Amino acid sequence: MALISSRLRSKINHRLLCWGCLLFLGTALFTTGCSQQPLPKPRKLMAVPSALQEIHVLNDRSALLSKLRLTGSVNLTLTGRHGGTSTFQAHAVLLVDQNRVPHLLLVGTYLGQDAFEMGMNRQIYWLIDHQHKIAYVGRVALADRVPTGVMPLRPQRVLQMLGITPVILNDQTRIAMFNVPHTGRYNLLLLNSGGGSLDHIKRQISISRYTGQVREVRLYDRRGRVIAYSDLSDYHPLGQAFDGVELPTRIIIHYLDAHAEMEFHVRHAVLHIPGKSAFIFASPSFQGLKVADMDNPANWRITNSTTSPATTK
Repeated sequence: MALISSRLRSKINHRLLCWGCLLFLGTALFTTGCSQQPLPKPRKLMAVPSALQEIHVLNDRSALLSKLRLTGSVNLTLTGRHGGTSTFQAHAVLLVDQNRVPHLLLVGTYLGQDAFEMGMNRQIYWLIDHQHKIAYVGRVALADRVPTGVMPLRPQRVLQMLGITPVILNDQTRIAMFNVPHTGRYNLLLLNSGGGSLDHIKRQISISRYTGQVREVRLYDRRGRVIAYSDLSDYHPLGQAFDGVELPTRIIIHYLDAHAEMEFHVRHAVLHIPGKSAFIFASPSFQGLKVADMDNPANWRITNSTTSPATTK
């Protein structure tokens, strides 16, 4: 019995040795084959265009995206003027119409109920926090007078942060563009020209030299501080019918001055809006809400009125 056991053990050891040799040989061949595979070619940087060429590209893209409907999910954090924080995780619909006058409506819903709403039309802009039943309202014509940080989010900035607003050149606007070494990007600067030391950056658009896509937008105040910036990524084409237009499907907007942040994951996008803009972007009802009027500094505190002077047309 001991002799049989010894022979059996010897056969097993021999087979294990054979399998080990084969495994070692296969691994060596696989490693050799992989090492002979061509390395991926580095992506080629595109030449930096002139500032006017880039503005032409951005304005053409803006015209193609003049009407836009995005649906997806949104994470939104708002900090109120009294320090309270509201956090929303909701289904979101964003509607944009930039024909003649910019219009915007962003609605977040949770379990079929409105969680928040922000928008702007020809007359007014608004932000409604349904969780705390507060509405911030102001007239578009007076929006630039509202100090930084008074309103948690400004609808006007959402369009700018998406990088889809046209670049309008006039006597008050100067432009500059430069390559940013070691980043694969170049920046287009829009400056407010007040003459001499009064010049300041209003907006900075960062474009990828690999893809030509807008990857970041920064907004500045008159003191040169960044007050808001966006991170745009995961671009996907809308389809051949839209001339190869691509949209970011992951949009993160940081409002540094207002201590707010919004992250929007786009699930579906179309270049049209069902219905008439006058109806879609009509001023909402503020009945039953505390209204913070953004037009008058004396009325920046939240009141219990059901209407606001800003809603008059």
